[in-house]
Amino acid sequence: MITAWTKHLSTEEEKKRYTESLLRVRWVLEDIKLLINTSQEAVEASEISPKSYDNANWPYRQAHSNGYKQALRDFSKLLTLDKENNG
Repeated sequence: MITAWTKHLSTEEEKKRYTESLLRVRWVLEDIKLLINTSQEAVEASEISPKSYDNANWPYRQAHSNGYKQALRDFSKLLTLDKENNG
């Protein structure tokens, strides 16, 4: 997913420098991914709780939850800098 990070840059040299910078802070990005995974697990745990159905606004809460999970997945994917995912 590095191309998503560099698509705003105009030259190959800028892209190379930016990519090198990203790879140097990979450990920070991995920590952020761990935080995202924790949030995903919390959302999923709350969804399977029987108490979640007691709310009259359940469909709206579920739609919100689905959107939040999608955003977390998107950010997690963006933070994955593995070579096979650089497309």
